[in-house]
Amino acid sequence: MPLDPVASPLPASPAAVPYALRPHDAADAPAVEALLDRAFGADRHAKRSYAYRQGVEPVAALGFVATRPDGTVIGTLRFWPIQVGDAGGPALLLGPIAVEPALKGLGIGKALMRKGLFEAQRHGHGLVVLVGDLSYYGVFGFRPAAGFGLVMPHERPHRVLALPLTPNAAPLGGTLRPASGPDRAPPARGDRDHAG
Repeated sequence: MPLDPVASPLPASPAAVPYALRPHDAADAPAVEALLDRAFGADRHAKRSYAYRQGVEPVAALGFVATRPDGTVIGTLRFWPIQVGDAGGPALLLGPIAVEPALKGLGIGKALMRKGLFEAQRHGHGLVVLVGDLSYYGVFGFRPAAGFGLVMPHERPHRVLALPLTPNAAPLGGTLRPASGPDRAPPARGDRDHAG
């Protein structure tokens, strides 16, 4: 089920908030961290999905920022490698995705999602998983991961979503694990994470 950039055009940049998407680079790190704190709170690192990122580098080719013409970062999206099942089949964990809170609802997050998913597919990745709300991520084709037999320990099953980017990409069944070792996800606790 290849993504079609023509069928899924990027939303137009609202005239009141012109922005551009570009690859994330190391110089963006302080602005991105500050944006994530504003969007999710300074305690965001305690969220379960962050355990999957500990000690693992994000996929360099799949980090994006939305910026104003003056270079101010107003949105961000990253992907992280994870493993599926005992065989360690590859997959991507999408997130965090965040938009400057005052600019939500203007299509910036959707533009980041479409760009990120298109590039993930273009780079040959077959499966993307995230923790978030089906009501938002379903428009991009995400479905409950349980339907693929995928389980993320210590996470509420209805919030774990998956999107195969290629036919037969989703391994049938398996526990999602960090890319660099056994499952380190902390015990369940409430969160307000969106693709966190």
